[in-house]
Amino acid sequence: MSGTTDEAIAVDSHGGTESESVPLVDEHATTPIYALGTESVVEIAAADFRDDIERVTGQCPTLEFESDGGDAIGETGDRAVLVSPYGVHDAVDATIDALFDDHGLETATESYALAAVSDPEALEVDAALLIVGSDPRGTAYGVYELSRRIGVSPWYWWADVPTDERDELHLSAGAELEGPPSVSYRGIFINDEDFGFRPWATQTHEPEVPEGIGPKTYERVFELLLRLKANTIWPAMHGGGKAFYQIDGNREAADRYGIVVGTSHCEPMHRNNVEEWDSDERGEWNYATNGETIREYWADRVAAVAEAENVFTVGMRGIHDSGMPGGETVDETAALLQTVLEDQRDMLAEYVDPDVASIPQIFCPYKEVLECYEAGLEVPEDVCLVWPNDNFGFVRRLPTAPERRRSGGHGIYYHLSYWGRPHDHQWLCSTPPALIREELCKAYEHGAREMWIANVGDIKPAETETEYFFELAWDVESVREESVEDWLERWASREFDAEYAEEIAEIYREYHRLARARKPEHVGWNSVYPNTEQNEPAFSATACGDEARRRLEAYERIDASAAAIHDALPEDQRTAFFHLVQYPVRCAMLINRKVVDAMRSRLYAGQGRASADEYADRALEAVDEIESATERYNGSSDGKWKEMMSERPRDLPVFDRPTVGRVESEQGPTLGVAVEGEPRVAGAGRATERPELEFPEFVEGVDHPRFVDIYNRGNGTIEWTAETSHDWLEVSRTEGAIDLEERLHVSIDWASAPETKTETVGSLSIAGAGREVSVDVPIRPRSGGVQPATGSDSSSPSGPGSDADHNPLFVESAGAVAIEAEHATDVVAGADTDWESIDGLSRTTGTVMGSRPVTGPRLEPDATVLEDRAPRLEYEFEVHTTGAVTVEAQLLPTHAPEHSLGLRYAVAIDGGDPTVVDFDANGGEHDPEWQENVLRGSAIETTTHEVDRPGRHTLSVYAVDPGVVLDRLVIRTDGDGDENGAGRRSTRQSYLGPRETMDRRLE
Repeated sequence: MSGTTDEAIAVDSHGGTESESVPLVDEHATTPIYALGTESVVEIAAADFRDDIERVTGQCPTLEFESDGGDAIGETGDRAVLVSPYGVHDAVDATIDALFDDHGLETATESYALAAVSDPEALEVDAALLIVGSDPRGTAYGVYELSRRIGVSPWYWWADVPTDERDELHLSAGAELEGPPSVSYRGIFINDEDFGFRPWATQTHEPEVPEGIGPKTYERVFELLLRLKANTIWPAMHGGGKAFYQIDGNREAADRYGIVVGTSHCEPMHRNNVEEWDSDERGEWNYATNGETIREYWADRVAAVAEAENVFTVGMRGIHDSGMPGGETVDETAALLQTVLEDQRDMLAEYVDPDVASIPQIFCPYKEVLECYEAGLEVPEDVCLVWPNDNFGFVRRLPTAPERRRSGGHGIYYHLSYWGRPHDHQWLCSTPPALIREELCKAYEHGAREMWIANVGDIKPAETETEYFFELAWDVESVREESVEDWLERWASREFDAEYAEEIAEIYREYHRLARARKPEHVGWNSVYPNTEQNEPAFSATACGDEARRRLEAYERIDASAAAIHDALPEDQRTAFFHLVQYPVRCAMLINRKVVDAMRSRLYAGQGRASADEYADRALEAVDEIESATERYNGSSDGKWKEMMSERPRDLPVFDRPTVGRVESEQGPTLGVAVEGEPRVAGAGRATERPELEFPEFVEGVDHPRFVDIYNRGNGTIEWTAETSHDWLEVSRTEGAIDLEERLHVSIDWASAPETKTETVGSLSIAGAGREVSVDVPIRPRSGGVQPATGSDSSSPSGPGSDADHNPLFVESAGAVAIEAEHATDVVAGADTDWESIDGLSRTTGTVMGSRPVTGPRLEPDATVLEDRAPRLEYEFEVHTTGAVTVEAQLLPTHAPEHSLGLRYAVAIDGGDPTVVDFDANGGEHDPEWQENVLRGSAIETTTHEVDRPGRHTLSVYAVDPGVVLDRLVIRTDGDGDENGAGRRSTRQSYLGPRETMDRRLE
């Protein structure tokens, strides 16, 4: 039934003819609202709709509650808004029955019908808006859908999104059905609330409840959930305040709002052990030695909440997010946990319902509990298994085919925020919506459709990602058909001026792409448990066009774009924009500036550059600017958000002021020169074996301009000149003056360069302050003479401008061939699977290639099988060296659906036997390979192959298993990366690897 529409209901400020529209507010009057039935959530939603109409128009409709479905409607004689569950009011039901042939509301869950009708036959009114739900929650969802359409954002309160004002509101005639949802239970876990949500609630929003998070706060949360079509809460549970059930009014608030209360993986039987288990009073938390006391403790709570709408978490872990005590081995722990489950089931049967299978229950095999489950723990069939992701966005385990037959179904516990190994990410939410879609759709296809819970930390600043999560949970099929970029545009158009929607979507896309390479919280290159100090970042300041600067410039571009949009927006939209877009973008930029500029200051201080102080100052100023931005965040809306945002959760070292380098020099102007790709510098006063500098080789059609830095190692001004040895060697400037430094760019005019098949060397001479430095500039022309790829027509010319097709060709440069996965020369479908492009997941371009469908067959790693059945990507490449090469594959670090299966791809060159690689690092939170993968956002594996001749070759990449997602490929021809006789330097100096070496003449 989901999304069934006879005619969509549109909102307008001007009505049509009487038969064409239903007015909510016009020049004559406001339309009264009637909430029918006895359910409080229906009354709450109807009251919110009344208030939303007033927000838009300034006019407040009357609202009447008719608990018995009474007759007041017919007394209006004009028009009415009728809000009712199906089955409450005969005339309302009859009208819906007449509008839809088969609406199914009598049996559906959480569904609704919307109808704007004139002269409804069964109702004694001239026009009516009907919002009719299959149940009370479905009714509320219908109401809030109309609120959204008239212009009230779900985040009107939580992000202070303003509402556009209208004098009138009219609804076009139409009728729609929506629901049931794709996922049954859809909710959030407020977690790690120590640094934001709890201090804000107890000190700012609800100081009358200083001991914990109270009902006034939870009512705001529950309203948000309903506006997002969610239905479940796992309440906050960290220490430092009373638990959810210990504060008067919390349970009752959930009942009124129709919100299902569950608890996290470490809170069985609705008990928050962090606050509620007193070891001094009750003894140790150990079921083997203190089982009777623990059972009594659980039974008290089960009895107290038995009448409420709940989901019970069964099982047991440690007091907090720690392992379950009571067993020395996995088998012993599993046996004890089996006893726990049996006792809990008896308890539920006694206090809630003898038919225990009818009680909603979940079991979350999180961390060590997963080991128990896989060791043979028997979880009752009617219990929903909620599978956690690996805390960094990648689902760790999915139900097998036999498990999918369980009557209790399956769910997903997904982290948008996380405290733990290898490093927290609790400050700025940067999980890409594309990753949410990739992993949750995969889970959905594997049968995880009963419960989706998002760990949202403090809710803010994860608003956008949270909404995308819930839209996907509500209607998987529709949302995954829409590109993430289109979704973001649609979202931005709703929240802000539509004029800027496309640009805001692009800002988000780039923000998430940069975080895919390294989250803002992870740029310290350190870890937690134990907390380690910041390390040198791996982004290179010397290789790949100054990789570190390119990253920082990318952040600075979106920060500048966000600032420009902020200033152009109407004043009343700026706070919302700052919360939803500008703060995370700006702070991500600033923490990267802090780290990158501090690194550069240390590097430059080692080179004696006078500019080191400038970068040191910028790095330290970035810390101050983060603090200022956070102060503005917390002070916005007249202090409404005071204490909500912390710029240094847990005071981790990554947030500390950095160690910087400075230069103290009393000497006069002294020339220094550094070139791209060269770790040595000229002018540092060090004896080197080769005193002059050399660029990495320029390859025709491939390489970007390369930089050379002219800098001052002393005080004063240097007047400098740059002179090239040949006319084909071009430099961006040939003279100038510096006090600190200037960066020049060197490029090749290939039309004037010599047409040879071997390397030619030119030179660049830089003079200033009485010193001259020469830089060698090796070039490699490629005009004709290269051999075609294996299997191609050897008579066909292969140079540019020939009749050969213009498919992508990738060329060796500086010891490497670099390839973006999306730029395949050919995509060959397999027997049952294929490769498809996926936007929003690459660390470099944004687009990756993924094997589809995710439920496709797993293939035998046999060469004949792979050739016949596996989908493959083919890339034509060209090398001028021979011998052993390594092929580095950079992949999305996702996981196989089962631990025992692995996740495999295969690589071959020129039709050779494929080499199969399993890249699934799924050894748990202590696995160093997994830790490295999630911090860098990539699983990186290598294979070794032989290239027997220079010229063109074909690289083939096979998806052996479904769900493989390929980002980049780097074919390395430089052995171990050491300098060889030709003086070539390693291509492995950078974090992301060399920039793509596609022959751009063929684009």
